[in-house]
Amino acid sequence: MERFGKLVSLLILPLIAIIVYSSLMSYFFKSPPMWTFEMSMFFFGSFFMLGAAYCHREKKHVAVDVLSRHLPPTYQKALGIFTEAAVLFVALIFIYVSVPSAWHATLIGERSVHQTPFNPPVWWFRWIIPISCALIALQAFVDILALILKKAKSTPSR
Repeated sequence: MERFGKLVSLLILPLIAIIVYSSLMSYFFKSPPMWTFEMSMFFFGSFFMLGAAYCHREKKHVAVDVLSRHLPPTYQKALGIFTEAAVLFVALIFIYVSVPSAWHATLIGERSVHQTPFNPPVWWFRWIIPISCALIALQAFVDILALILKKAKSTPSR
């Protein structure tokens, strides 16, 4: 997961290049390329969704630990298992809901709805949601096992 997360973080580089290119073309030539909006959407969407599992692994997400900070270690562990189970449950629901949509988009060769002359295929982009949710579910499962086996990382102090 760590290598994958670092690889996904590199998606920010072409996103920056696309936005800078589009801004320069718009500023100097008053004509931004028609493809930059959709390409930036693809890169940012992929960056955001695929990076979520890495963020979860590193415990870099927003966490409200007002309650857990004041609980004894056994209750902290139980609360950790409960919250990871909730993450796992939600991720599995998202997979269940998004796979049929992604499959249908693949079968019909879905293209962009923005109706620009660029009109790129977007069926592959539909798969980002179930793939990223599968990665989040895997990470939540690993975290549950780590909590059960008492090998969990301590929560960072905020």
